[in-house]
Amino acid sequence: MTVLLRNTFKAWIDRAPGAPPRLIMIGDVRVPSNGWQARLTKRSPQGINPKILILDVDAEQPAGAAQEQITTIPLRYEESPPQDEYGQVMIAHSRGEIVVSIGRMH
Repeated sequence: MTVLLRNTFKAWIDRAPGAPPRLIMIGDVRVPSNGWQARLTKRSPQGINPKILILDVDAEQPAGAAQEQITTIPLRYEESPPQDEYGQVMIAHSRGEIVVSIGRMH
Protein backbone atom coordinates (compact mmCIF):
# COMPACT_ATOMS: atom_id res chain seq x y z
CA MET A 1 0.00 0.00 0.00
CA THR A 2 1.40 3.37 -0.99
CA VAL A 3 0.78 6.54 1.02
CA LEU A 4 1.16 10.08 -0.28
CA LEU A 5 3.10 12.20 2.21
CA ARG A 6 0.85 15.25 1.99
CA ASN A 7 3.22 17.84 3.48
CA THR A 8 6.03 17.02 1.04
CA PHE A 9 4.18 18.04 -2.15
CA LYS A 10 5.14 21.39 -3.68
CA ALA A 11 4.71 22.90 -7.14
CA TRP A 12 6.18 26.01 -8.70
CA ILE A 13 6.93 27.69 -12.01
CA ASP A 14 10.65 28.26 -12.52
CA ARG A 15 11.11 31.38 -14.61
CA ALA A 16 14.90 31.50 -14.68
CA PRO A 17 16.24 34.03 -17.20
CA GLY A 18 17.38 32.60 -20.52
CA ALA A 19 15.21 29.48 -20.33
CA PRO A 20 11.56 28.76 -21.03
CA PRO A 21 9.29 28.62 -17.97
CA ARG A 22 9.23 25.22 -16.30
CA LEU A 23 6.56 23.72 -14.06
CA ILE A 24 8.13 21.57 -11.33
CA MET A 25 6.19 19.29 -8.98
CA ILE A 26 7.85 17.31 -6.19
CA GLY A 27 6.63 15.14 -3.34
CA ASP A 28 7.19 11.84 -1.58
CA VAL A 29 5.31 8.56 -1.43
CA ARG A 30 5.78 5.94 1.29
CA VAL A 31 5.76 2.23 0.35
CA PRO A 32 5.79 -0.87 2.61
CA SER A 33 8.91 -2.59 1.28
CA ASN A 34 12.08 -2.19 -0.76
CA GLY A 35 12.00 -2.55 -4.53
CA TRP A 36 8.95 -0.43 -5.31
CA GLN A 37 9.00 2.01 -8.20
CA ALA A 38 6.81 5.11 -8.35
CA ARG A 39 6.46 8.06 -10.69
CA LEU A 40 4.14 10.95 -11.51
CA THR A 41 2.48 10.86 -14.93
CA LYS A 42 0.22 13.40 -16.60
CA ARG A 43 -3.36 12.14 -16.80
CA SER A 44 -4.83 11.85 -20.27
CA PRO A 45 -7.35 13.21 -20.79
CA GLN A 46 -7.08 16.01 -18.23
CA GLY A 47 -10.12 17.16 -16.24
CA ILE A 48 -12.66 19.81 -17.21
CA ASN A 49 -10.81 22.69 -15.51
CA PRO A 50 -7.78 23.66 -17.65
CA LYS A 51 -6.23 25.55 -14.69
CA ILE A 52 -5.73 22.33 -12.71
CA LEU A 53 -3.04 19.93 -13.90
CA ILE A 54 -3.87 16.34 -12.94
CA LEU A 55 -0.98 13.95 -12.23
CA ASP A 56 -1.39 10.28 -11.36
CA VAL A 57 0.92 8.38 -9.04
CA ASP A 58 1.92 5.14 -10.74
CA ALA A 59 3.39 2.75 -8.18
CA GLU A 60 4.56 -0.78 -8.92
CA GLN A 61 5.40 -3.28 -6.24
CA PRO A 62 8.45 -5.50 -6.71
CA ALA A 63 8.12 -8.90 -8.31
CA GLY A 64 8.98 -11.68 -5.89
CA ALA A 65 10.06 -11.32 -2.28
CA ALA A 66 11.15 -7.95 -0.90
CA GLN A 67 12.44 -6.94 2.47
CA GLU A 68 9.63 -5.40 4.52
CA GLN A 69 11.00 -2.00 5.32
CA ILE A 70 8.98 1.18 5.02
CA THR A 71 10.65 3.19 2.26
CA THR A 72 10.09 6.74 1.01
CA ILE A 73 10.35 7.38 -2.74
CA PRO A 74 10.84 10.96 -4.00
CA LEU A 75 8.63 11.91 -6.96
CA ARG A 76 9.26 14.64 -9.51
CA TYR A 77 7.38 15.88 -12.55
CA GLU A 78 8.51 18.64 -14.95
CA GLU A 79 6.77 20.27 -17.87
CA SER A 80 8.56 22.86 -19.98
CA PRO A 81 6.99 25.07 -20.98
CA PRO A 82 3.75 24.49 -19.01
CA GLN A 83 0.93 23.58 -21.38
CA ASP A 84 -1.46 26.01 -19.70
CA GLU A 85 -1.51 28.75 -17.03
CA TYR A 86 -2.07 26.23 -14.26
CA GLY A 87 -2.98 27.50 -10.82
CA GLN A 88 -3.04 24.13 -9.07
CA VAL A 89 -1.83 20.55 -9.42
CA MET A 90 -3.94 17.61 -8.29
CA ILE A 91 -2.01 14.46 -7.43
CA ALA A 92 -4.37 11.50 -7.77
CA HIS A 93 -3.90 8.13 -6.15
CA SER A 94 -6.11 5.11 -5.56
CA ARG A 95 -6.44 6.15 -1.90
CA GLY A 96 -7.31 9.81 -2.48
CA GLU A 97 -5.87 12.99 -3.86
CA ILE A 98 -3.89 16.05 -2.89
CA VAL A 99 -4.31 19.51 -4.41
CA VAL A 100 -1.32 21.86 -4.33
CA SER A 101 -1.28 25.52 -5.37
CA ILE A 102 1.50 26.47 -7.75
CA GLY A 103 3.98 29.05 -6.47
CA ARG A 104 6.15 31.33 -8.57
CA MET A 105 9.93 31.37 -8.51
CA HIS A 106 12.04 33.86 -10.46
